[in-house]
Amino acid sequence: MKKFALACVATALSAVCLFGMAACGGGNYEVNKATDLAPEPFGIAVKKGNTEVKAALDAVINEWNENGNMEKYLTYYNELSDEDLSPTAPDGLKLTWNLSSYTETLDMYTESGFAPYEFIQNNGYSVSDGSAAEGSYKVAGLDVAIACEVAEKLQCKLVIHDVAFDDIIMNLNANSGKAIAAAGISITEERQEAVDFSVPYSYSTISVVCAEGAGYSTLQGLNGLKIGVQKGTSAHTIAEDAMKEGGYTPDMENAVKISLSSSTEVVTYETYSAALAALQSGKIDVILMDTLPAQLLIKHA
Repeated sequence: MKKFALACVATALSAVCLFGMAACGGGNYEVNKATDLAPEPFGIAVKKGNTEVKAALDAVINEWNENGNMEKYLTYYNELSDEDLSPTAPDGLKLTWNLSSYTETLDMYTESGFAPYEFIQNNGYSVSDGSAAEGSYKVAGLDVAIACEVAEKLQCKLVIHDVAFDDIIMNLNANSGKAIAAAGISITEERQEAVDFSVPYSYSTISVVCAEGAGYSTLQGLNGLKIGVQKGTSAHTIAEDAMKEGGYTPDMENAVKISLSSSTEVVTYETYSAALAALQSGKIDVILMDTLPAQLLIKHA
């Protein structure tokens, strides 16, 4: 899977959403779940008080959770993002949305390097605003599928804005119309002060990406290392909190406080591909990130 660093590219989507999505392995690197961190729920954000869009999101997510389609979509896009696989969509899985007849717009703010939730893929949703550095490109993924289904429910066209992860909520709150933010965003108390969230649609664990054989499997075990994170993510917040005087205590039963010393360095990157390049060149020791995207990231590293 190739991930392009596209900053603040507003991409108008054409009439029909077409879908398609990479998976784990990696000969020189390993992905180990951080056993001292709690799983996190993902939600799709809307502006505070936007009950219409939130209701449409919740309706779609609840329906897909109940009928099993959420897991089917996640599995399909996970396989599709693997360059070595050519999956066939399960029977009954909707992969196209005809939005051409609608005049109103639903804006989606995302960061396209977080497969299988959103990623650049030839069988994805064709996008281009005519000024993108990479020219025309396509985005696919679970979050995009949800956005298309919500747009259809709201009778809207869909416009995807591919921005830096750390700018997603700011851009959402600056939008005066119907808008959502979806990029595998963890529901946290801090974020809930700025936006409203849909019901959870997926859960993720945080993992450590490291050299094969290194065996790092806890955040506490990274004490004294250079830890690469994507700016603004939960991994970024957790690692920095662990370096504060009070440390970080995960929200789970029998949790133990995690404290990282001042010899530890948290290095931020705009994209995970940039973090991977830093790991490969020896500038950092590990990457802290969500498990499934981590497995996809190192598949062809």
